Amino acid sequence: MLIVVRTVDDGVVERLFGVYAESMGDLSVNFSNERETRSSYRDFLEGFVSDPGHLVLVEEDGGVWKSALRAVSCDGDCWFIEAVETDPSARRRGNGRLLLSQATEYLRSLGAREVTCVIYRGNEASRRLHESCGFKATDEDPVDPWGDRDECGVLYRSRL
Repeated sequence: MLIVVRTVDDGVVERLFGVYAESMGDLSVNFSNERETRSSYRDFLEGFVSDPGHLVLVEEDGGVWKSALRAVSCDGDCWFIEAVETDPSARRRGNGRLLLSQATEYLRSLGAREVTCVIYRGNEASRRLHESCGFKATDEDPVDPWGDRDECGVLYRSRL
């Protein structure tokens, strides 16, 4: 079931920490302890979801958050997705595909005609996931909505 995260509390932070366990582990080197990491992440999430052009979408199954992503409106009919990740214990069970499929349908219901993302060239699992959901690699600059170019990435697009 697709969940749209509109507010942030300790439970949301805890559940997303589970989904993003590997990424959070990588980020922890930037903080002095886990409490600081969680506090910073909560601040980020609160700011992110307060913008009506930003969404956090989660795939929930049996009350457990399995996969999540962030979506950013680039204009009225184009959205950019990032941070597509599945809880390590829930991988290879179709949770990422279900999330991405449901997320693109949800974005379509908001008027989206296309969705883009940047995938690191070496991330074969993400590439396969996105391609299985209709995304196609482009030759365009791999630029995110904030204008940052990712030298190691490829811009993918799905027309809805």
